[in-house]
Amino acid sequence: CHLSEKSFTDGLAISPGVFGRLGERNSPQLANVAYKPLFFKDGGIATLELQALAPFDAHFEFDLNIVEAVERLQNDPYYVQRFQEVFEDEPSVYGVTRALASFQRTFVSGNSRYDKHVFQGKNVLTDAELNGMALFNSEELKCAECHSGVFFTDYSYMNIGLETWYPDSGRARITVNPADAGKFEVPSLRNVAVTAPYMFDGRFQTLEEVIDHFASGGVDHRNKSELLTGFSISDAEKADLIAFLNTLTDESFLNNP
Repeated sequence: CHLSEKSFTDGLAISPGVFGRLGERNSPQLANVAYKPLFFKDGGIATLELQALAPFDAHFEFDLNIVEAVERLQNDPYYVQRFQEVFEDEPSVYGVTRALASFQRTFVSGNSRYDKHVFQGKNVLTDAELNGMALFNSEELKCAECHSGVFFTDYSYMNIGLETWYPDSGRARITVNPADAGKFEVPSLRNVAVTAPYMFDGRFQTLEEVIDHFASGGVDHRNKSELLTGFSISDAEKADLIAFLNTLTDESFLNNP
């Protein structure tokens, strides 16, 4: 589900798990996951260590009890040796979750052309890309209202008018609050050009489709964000905006698994 060259997504709308069973949501990218306050698109997991456990029991992912997984490791001489070297103990649930979480914390992405321009002061962006950045930060488009900061997300949960009724209630699954129905985590836009398809269910194949959705203002829903008011954008402006989004691609990260 998580390929390094796709910023640890898989290019599929919904990822298959064990025996080809389809999951429920689009696989999230994992760049800079160490800095996230909560995990999953509904924020239902508090730490990377706990997140590592979730796929094991999920029927449509591993469908494997973590105890059985650890027993398999205990029967593998290589992992017995490695756990002894790292944890001074035999393979355990503690060690598995800590090792996976520690590895994911190495997924740091911050060397895109955007970073070279903004943080290193290098003149590497074209006029079209600079115009796209201005559009991104404009009051008309409001992209930066949520996709803000160094990670291009404020880690909030938003209903962006994708449905009039959501079979997947999103954040409301966790809070059991009807006011959170249809709200999903605002994703980071780093490496966004390589993480298609988009949205929680992978419904949009291209960045053009994503922009068209926001330009339309989305469909009516009682929880839809007030920021979704729609906007006008020309084909040339859309091309410039996409050109800017492409500058967020960190080739050194994608090519260094």
